[in-house]
Amino acid sequence: MNNSSLPKLLAKENITIRHGNYQTPWFDIKNRVLGLPIWKDMGKDVYDLFIGHEVGHALETPYEGWHDSPEKLAGCPRSYINVIEDCRIERKIKDRYPGLVGPFSRAYSKLYNDDFFGTSNIDLSKLKIIDKINLQAKVGSHCELEFNEEEQVFMNRANATQDFQEVLELVKDIVAYDMSNQEEEPEEEPEETNDSEETNDSQESDNSEESDNSDNSEESEEYQDGDQAEDEEESQDEDEVEDQPKVSDDDEESGDGNLTDDPEEAGSYTGFDRDELVSVTDEAFRENEDSLLDVDDKGVQILGIEDINKELKKEIIIPFSELKAQRELRMLQLDSYHNTELTNLNASYPKYIKDVKRSVGIAVKEFEMRKAATQWARATTAKTGVIDVNKLHSYKICEDIFKQTTRLHDAKSHGMIMLVDYSGSMYDSLPKVLEQLIHLVLFCKQVNIPFDVYAFTTTNHKLNYRALRTSGLLIDGDMDLEELAMPLLISSTLKKQDFDSALKALYIRSQGSSYLMRDTIAPIEDFGSTPLNQALIMAHSLVKTFKIKHQVEKMNLVVLSDGDANRLQSFGDTTLKVAKVKHTGSWNGVNIMIDSKMLKCKGSGTTITSSLLRNIQKRYNTNTIGFFMADDNRMFNMKVNQINDYDTDAKNNANKEYRKNKVVVAKNVLGYKEFYLIKGGDNLSASDDDFGVEVTQTKNQMTTAFKNYSKSKKQNKVLMTTFGRIVA
Repeated sequence: MNNSSLPKLLAKENITIRHGNYQTPWFDIKNRVLGLPIWKDMGKDVYDLFIGHEVGHALETPYEGWHDSPEKLAGCPRSYINVIEDCRIERKIKDRYPGLVGPFSRAYSKLYNDDFFGTSNIDLSKLKIIDKINLQAKVGSHCELEFNEEEQVFMNRANATQDFQEVLELVKDIVAYDMSNQEEEPEEEPEETNDSEETNDSQESDNSEESDNSDNSEESEEYQDGDQAEDEEESQDEDEVEDQPKVSDDDEESGDGNLTDDPEEAGSYTGFDRDELVSVTDEAFRENEDSLLDVDDKGVQILGIEDINKELKKEIIIPFSELKAQRELRMLQLDSYHNTELTNLNASYPKYIKDVKRSVGIAVKEFEMRKAATQWARATTAKTGVIDVNKLHSYKICEDIFKQTTRLHDAKSHGMIMLVDYSGSMYDSLPKVLEQLIHLVLFCKQVNIPFDVYAFTTTNHKLNYRALRTSGLLIDGDMDLEELAMPLLISSTLKKQDFDSALKALYIRSQGSSYLMRDTIAPIEDFGSTPLNQALIMAHSLVKTFKIKHQVEKMNLVVLSDGDANRLQSFGDTTLKVAKVKHTGSWNGVNIMIDSKMLKCKGSGTTITSSLLRNIQKRYNTNTIGFFMADDNRMFNMKVNQINDYDTDAKNNANKEYRKNKVVVAKNVLGYKEFYLIKGGDNLSASDDDFGVEVTQTKNQMTTAFKNYSKSKKQNKVLMTTFGRIVA
């Protein structure tokens, strides 16, 4: 339901939209940032109402007029300003976009019926003018309101205000009108007094009459009335001071009441209870806004985070040119011993690549066969209208004497993005994984499938919190990126020289010693933790851009990892005196704005990862494939239990499958359409086993040896035997 493109379209400017654990919307006028809380799904009309309302404020309201602004406007109660300013900005936004008139009317009608204005137990005829204006402007004909002549003047002025200064002038006039009515109330509804006060007042009145011997009775009466008025005023002041709640200095500076001591100031209300000078309907609406926030079963606001900023995405994706430059710089610092090892690896590289190209024939054959089968399965046969002379003799018994043509279904264009886990736990398995990756890359190259391969790790020191906060790219409540780095390891779009360099770098890291690896890799591709969820959020835009660029019809996203993702959390700006958000964890779910649409993820941990993967499938018609490399039997069994819901029989069947095929295949689990569970180490080896045949062996012995070699070769190339089928 939530769509961050709507505010930008309405505002007609590229304002920055932030969704987070905000209690109310806010707008940074200077930096043009609109902060929006994440609401429950109340329907499209209510969402359009809130967005249209906040954009109206963004376009029309100055900072001191924003209802959450700490600015103090003397003589103007904050809730009064809210009502009149809402009336003005909503009228203007509806005039600018007539399509909002219907949603506003329907949404306010729903909210009124849900008692958002707190009027269910209130006699509408006794409402103050400010509340009548609020209801009339928002709810309109859905509630019956009567205005006297003076009130109608205020209503008409509210409907005609053009700028914020007019709003303030009208507010002051309404305050003065309310004050005059409040002064008349004691005569209409006198307060109860004790008997002693009545007796004293009576005695004082009698004494004054008896002692007054002046011939000018009018002056005497004036003096008497004035003296009595002063006494009453002092008594009233004393009573109100006792009843009035204590206000701290901080409250006086930033409170809604804005008390003033200047009796000449227009709209001042010294001596009146602050609670009397509020709009009860506006206050009720503000309080009820909390009920719209998306919360969990315990009433805790669910973690909400905004999509990664475009500028930050540029910092996260490390282009190959930058990666190559870092690698070359590191290699210049190699000592002689490691230089010798590097020279030997460079010498063996051509033969290695030649062997790999021969090995990928398995996947290529599987891919071509399945692609051809799909084409023939969708083939259509049509009559040409030309008589087939070979069937002409059967025209008396068969009407089908025309030539037919068979048209194969056009093959779909394929595309692939691969994400490789560069977390520290992949240290032992990564060399073998990279071997498999080299095979996959050359397979894609041979069948002309465009591809990009990214690593994901947490080594991006360019994402410095202090620098990002200062530049405004990271604010309180944004997603914690954990220094996410996604270097482009290799791509089909690289020039031949760069492609060879990228392929050789993968080979060196897979075959070299740990010391050589440490001294030749770029700092940005070093081992870190597992920011898989952040990488999948990035993958949304990567897949979308890739499909458009290469005109891909059948898209594949492949994730090679050995563990669960880091927990998503929000960034907390510790420099703020007052935080904009309530920082909560993602234990009970998370709401993420991705590609201008809200994704609401339930649960935590792998559940969030699953939601992200399914979202990629749904939005971009992408086949998601997961390869899980277990470090040992314990981790392997844990993952087997997880994908089989701890079913004992399923676990036993999975172990049988692994003993037979060296891989456990599961469909539609953990967010993947196909999930491949593999043991790490030598089980991932993509190298060919030696086929040793001795001269003394018999024919049967050689046959058996060849069968064992073929079986072993197939088992060791786990990814290659399945990959061609997956992507076809």
